[in-house]
Amino acid sequence: MRTTRRGLVLGGLALAGPALAQGEWPQRPVRMVIPYPPGGASDIIARLMAPHLTASLGQTLVVENRPGANGFIAAELVARSAPDGYTLLMGNAGPNGMGPALYGSRTPFDPIADFTPVMAVSVVPQIMAVNPAVPVRSFPEFIAYAREQQGKLSYGSAGIGSAGHMAMELLKSLTGIQLTHLPYRGSAPSTADLLAGVIPVNFDTVPVLLPHVQAGRVRGIAVTSLQRVPEAPDLQTIAETVPGFETVSWGGVLAPAGTPAPIIARLNAAMREAMARPDVGGALARQGIQPQSGPPEAFGAYVAAEVRKWTEVVQRMGLRPE
Repeated sequence: MRTTRRGLVLGGLALAGPALAQGEWPQRPVRMVIPYPPGGASDIIARLMAPHLTASLGQTLVVENRPGANGFIAAELVARSAPDGYTLLMGNAGPNGMGPALYGSRTPFDPIADFTPVMAVSVVPQIMAVNPAVPVRSFPEFIAYAREQQGKLSYGSAGIGSAGHMAMELLKSLTGIQLTHLPYRGSAPSTADLLAGVIPVNFDTVPVLLPHVQAGRVRGIAVTSLQRVPEAPDLQTIAETVPGFETVSWGGVLAPAGTPAPIIARLNAAMREAMARPDVGGALARQGIQPQSGPPEAFGAYVAAEVRKWTEVVQRMGLRPE
């Protein structure tokens, strides 16, 4: 009887230990790793949320940019981090959906098994934009021009396997146009070269390119969502010319696999509160970012569906990593 009681007591302490540790979280700053340089949609979202997550958690949320390898560097760093709630990833469609579909077994992490979903935070349409020196003003004109210049044009993206890269490759496969891909280390450098005329055309998210379109520094040609975006109603959708065409860039927070459920629940609750604020969710909406929220399970199911979708697209198109 004493042995049984001792076993029960020790077992109870073993169970209580992690619960107490989780209850004390966080004891130090939490970092959110961004897969791209400052200035992109992921960076914008993280920095808008950071002050409110800091206040809610009682510890500083530090935004850390770790660009490179189209987000794989940041994603692998988080996947290999301790599952203690102190290292998070602002995941998105590139490194956590399209990139793994393109690279397959060469991806240095498993996009599903190596992460615990926390919450989806955004869906962002992309804009197709050209440098003003390119003599086109509409999407049909661009397709005609690209066919005239078959194989002579280049296009930029935030990296191999990024949303912009996959959008153009899908467009190429559906229209027969040929352009050379010039991958960059994130949105900011590819946008800079679009502005400078180094590359004639680029796909990137609405918050990245719309200010330049509105200022006349680049010319907006079309958007990648099925519906026109309210912030730029004059920009037609690609689907109006190429029926069914749709690609969007999504974002969401991920933790290393095995992060305790109470920590995930607290993070999810804090992020829901942040997204409900007019200075976070409302500010994102005004920039063309569609704010999201919901339970971790829903985000996990969405990521899994995205990986399956883009794996099928890559196989159908016969794409290979460059």
